[in-house]
Amino acid sequence: MACPDGCFTLNQTLSIALYFTVIGFKFLLFSYFLLIRFRKTKRMYWLYFSLFFIFLAASRVFYLMYDFFFGVDDKNVAWRFANTAGWLSVAMLSGILSTLLFTGDSKLHQIIKKVFPLVPVGIAVFILFFPDIWINDPAGFFGWGGGKLVLNVAILPIYIVLLPFMFFYLAKKSAGTLQRSFLLNGIGLFLYYVVRAVQPVLAGMTGSGTAMMMPPLLILLAILVITFANQYESLK
Repeated sequence: MACPDGCFTLNQTLSIALYFTVIGFKFLLFSYFLLIRFRKTKRMYWLYFSLFFIFLAASRVFYLMYDFFFGVDDKNVAWRFANTAGWLSVAMLSGILSTLLFTGDSKLHQIIKKVFPLVPVGIAVFILFFPDIWINDPAGFFGWGGGKLVLNVAILPIYIVLLPFMFFYLAKKSAGTLQRSFLLNGIGLFLYYVVRAVQPVLAGMTGSGTAMMMPPLLILLAILVITFANQYESLK
């Protein structure tokens, strides 16, 4: 996306600045949930949330390198690490949901609580060993390799629906401020992952400033919604 002589257009510069804002905001939330919420309460919920944001920040750093700074030879490496960190963030989110959904003492609940976060961890590890041709195949669908196609077209849409739906389910089963917290978490996560899903399409519209700046702005909005959702006293 960078211009041939190594400079950036105005739209690209503004987009990069917005993504740096996104990364900084995620790091601040990681610090807040870890050093204030988790340190004070020792609840796994807040540890999972802090790790969720630091993995999101790491993923965005690598995507930024992929989109604006790395050459063709390094793009597969950047994509590989960006998606590994991204799926580790999904694992942390799965950990959050497992602590909220599977609260029983039965053996089944305990097994599900442990296995549920391990599925995205397995995907993250698998991505590290993708052959490069599985990421980008010139003869493939939009130049995607098989592994990248499966992740973006098959698996990611499942998580776009599944993870927010679980928060919506918790909201339906709750009341008061807790209900509003779960509902806002679901809305924020749905918005975030929808933006993530359509970003590759918008990235191809390099001539449009709106197409370049809309994703980071919507990501910031989604993170703000999630942040607001977790300020309720009843979740402390």
